[in-house]
Amino acid sequence: MEKDKFFSEEFEELKKELKKKKIRKYTLIALAAVIVVSTAVGLNIENKDSKLPDGQGNIITSEETADDRNQAEQNDSQSEIESSSEEKNTSQGSETSSASKGNKPSSSSSIKPSSGSTKPSSKDLAVDNSKDPTASNGGNSAFKPDEEEKVTVTISIRCDTLSRDMSKLTNPAIAGYIPSNGIILNTTTYKGTTDNTVFDVLNTVCRNNGIQLESKYTPLYESYYVMGINYLYEFDGGPQSGWMYRVNGWFPNYGCSSYYLSDGDVIEWLYTCEGLGTDVGAPPFKG
Repeated sequence: MEKDKFFSEEFEELKKELKKKKIRKYTLIALAAVIVVSTAVGLNIENKDSKLPDGQGNIITSEETADDRNQAEQNDSQSEIESSSEEKNTSQGSETSSASKGNKPSSSSSIKPSSGSTKPSSKDLAVDNSKDPTASNGGNSAFKPDEEEKVTVTISIRCDTLSRDMSKLTNPAIAGYIPSNGIILNTTTYKGTTDNTVFDVLNTVCRNNGIQLESKYTPLYESYYVMGINYLYEFDGGPQSGWMYRVNGWFPNYGCSSYYLSDGDVIEWLYTCEGLGTDVGAPPFKG
């Protein structure tokens, strides 16, 4: 009897040990699963530590890429373009800002016109601001002058830094849109008022000269951000590339549709490839 009792107690102890081992095993499995899930989620979180200026008065993160920033915006742009085309068919006199937008070519086939299609002429895209001095600036009203006055300014659009070294081009499909001399638009005169902005000037001359332009309004900065001109977009010339504007030799630290005109302003849109603008004359960024 005592022997049977002994083996019975030993058997119970063994059962308890096995039960404890099973609990520890399942606990370790659950813990491992939590670690795997946490790691996967952590990899999807963007690194927000390093911030850089984009040359138009906004701030971007160093980890941001062209796809991150443009994919959703270009999807919206495509629907706007289709909507604009339908409106134009029903009303020839209707003009909207989306008419100057276009999809960024991603391959050599995408930049070829389809059979029977024709490129819109500058006459089709032309706009007249004489009856609408504020045009489409959407700028910060805090910068707007108190009184409207007539002004005459000049504007040019260049991508010299890229045309001089085409090895920097990351999208070969747009090589045909890069002028060999770097001049997309030679110095052009614009007549408007002090209620017009740098963005108004760019928007108007691009329409009047048949130059593709894509921009996005940023409510946070109350300004338009210029993503692409003549199918040349930010990041097409490297990780620090993009469009910047300069007025009278100065690179403003705010958006182009918050810069209101003064008579005699000399406006330049320049494509930077390196140094966040240092290759086009901007001072080094100190952030």
